[in-house]
Amino acid sequence: MEIQKKINEFSSANSEIFSVSQITNGIKLLLEDSFSSICVRGEISNFKHHFSSKHMYFSMKDENCELKSVMFNSYNKNLKFNLEDGMEVLAYGDISVYSPRGQYQLLVKRIEPAGLGTLYIAFEKLKKQLSKEGIFDDSRKKKIPAYPFQIGIITSATGAVVKDIQHILRRRAPHIKIILRHTIVQGEDAASDLVIAIKQLEKNLDLDLIIVGRGGGSIEDLWAFNEEKVVRAVANCTIPIISAVGHETDYTIMDFVADLRAPTPSAAAELASPSTDKILSKLIESSRRLSDGLKNKILLYSQRLDILTARYGLNNAKVFLGREAELISAKRNKLLQEIQMIIAKKFSKHELISAQLEAVNPANTLERGFAIPTSIQDGKFIKNINDFTLGQRYSLQLSNGSVESEVKKINKEDQT
Repeated sequence: MEIQKKINEFSSANSEIFSVSQITNGIKLLLEDSFSSICVRGEISNFKHHFSSKHMYFSMKDENCELKSVMFNSYNKNLKFNLEDGMEVLAYGDISVYSPRGQYQLLVKRIEPAGLGTLYIAFEKLKKQLSKEGIFDDSRKKKIPAYPFQIGIITSATGAVVKDIQHILRRRAPHIKIILRHTIVQGEDAASDLVIAIKQLEKNLDLDLIIVGRGGGSIEDLWAFNEEKVVRAVANCTIPIISAVGHETDYTIMDFVADLRAPTPSAAAELASPSTDKILSKLIESSRRLSDGLKNKILLYSQRLDILTARYGLNNAKVFLGREAELISAKRNKLLQEIQMIIAKKFSKHELISAQLEAVNPANTLERGFAIPTSIQDGKFIKNINDFTLGQRYSLQLSNGSVESEVKKINKEDQT
């Protein structure tokens, strides 16, 4: 009746000729007023997620009809699951008319899968996607250190979780240094704060291990630990991470990607810290094994020494040293003989050279009555009669002195 009344009012106000805009605006007024805050059930088809604007465009259809729909970025940015063709959903929003095209459509403000909870669907969807990527594979998980010295804890500083973890670590392993990074563990800002906290602690190169935890709660309360950005931050962290979220029956996607999942925060502290008693017991056992190993080594080498001593006659040192002395003495005598032979050869060669030098010694020649004439003017030896001139002064060297003389006459032998 209300719709008919509005139609009548519109017709009476425009009783003759209508413009396109008048008709369109009239329909827009009627539809938006009549179909606001409605819920539509249908199957998604022709889904498109615009790259730049981030708006989502699709159709809602059943076996008979189709309804154009749009979900703007301001509404779809917090979706917990991905829309896709063929998905049956419940869409909440208003019917509106897009005036430039004269097309009515559903403006979706909230949407959820029909028949199942939104968060559960989102959980399974993301888990399936990440599993296909291999992000849950054991081969990529890091080994939890057996004896950590520094542990980072990411949780609420005001909750019971941090107190439980600190109590257990101080009781079991008081030598471990605890670095607490307070974070939001519930609500819209929790996921972003968790990512920042992981990246901040990762910069501390002295950390051996990180525990991320909070107490139990509903799937909504724990949802931050199912966010994709948190899961990927845990997977990419270079420091081993233990997931300790909720109670034993609570599971989050972070549990699957963490290097180790603890059923409770208290259990995480137990897993991360071998007790002092256990460490001392391990040290005592290692000391015993080391001592036994050294004793066995000493015994082994002692036996080897006995074998070597018997094999080389070291048990009778005098015999062994006597043989070595005889060998050294024989080598010494042989060396002396070789040296004497070398000296004799060198001496014989020396005598031969001396005799040859003696034979050509000028002094011996002079002793036999020969003399050596030299020019007084330039001191050169005179070897030929032709080198003399009348009146030339020269020196005559004898065996025991020299005399000076002057050429009075030159008698040359007949060369013919």
